[in-house]
Amino acid sequence: MTGILIDTYTWIEIFRNSPWGRQALECIEQNSPLAVSVLTLYELQYRFNDLYGEEKTGSFIATILTHAEVIPVDMQIAIAAGTIRAGQKKKGNGMGAVDCMILATARIHNLKVLTGDMHFNGLEETIIL
Repeated sequence: MTGILIDTYTWIEIFRNSPWGRQALECIEQNSPLAVSVLTLYELQYRFNDLYGEEKTGSFIATILTHAEVIPVDMQIAIAAGTIRAGQKKKGNGMGAVDCMILATARIHNLKVLTGDMHFNGLEETIIL
């Protein structure tokens, strides 16, 4: 698969209709297919619920599911993410477990991560907003 993996930061900005969200939509229009990690859905469920309530959260998640393929975390992603985490820790980078799994997902599925999260800054798999 080639295309873009849209992370939590980006989805939040899209639904906020922020300048970064509008920039993300322009990028999305030029790149396909779209993918989302199951871990991003996890993060969005609790973040959107806090911001918008349960009903609106369900609507947002449904919109995402109609536009993006959901990629689960499997053994290959988990092992690759552990290797990424170990390397990031040696560099002093504070990239957390979920971000490491997002990056591993992108690498394994030949995707670019569309994000504004600075933990991804400078990585070849990243399109920074």
